[in-house]
Amino acid sequence: MQTILGANGQIAIALAEELKRHYTSDIRLVSRNPKKVNETDQLFPANLLDAVETDLAVNGGSKMILTFAVQ
Repeated sequence: MQTILGANGQIAIALAEELKRHYTSDIRLVSRNPKKVNETDQLFPANLLDAVETDLAVNGGSKMILTFAVQ
């Protein structure tokens, strides 16, 4: 499973589309209010500034892609 962290921005949306088109339909989108990009996307609401929620969000994934800036 490909997990996109911070999945509501333009980069994450384009990435989810390209992953589905060329690689896999096994995609998890993680953000506070995730929205499907592809019909097969798995949504996982989480606050990525919370270590426990982030750990739960990435559990079971094979690759994690961070698409938001951390300050």
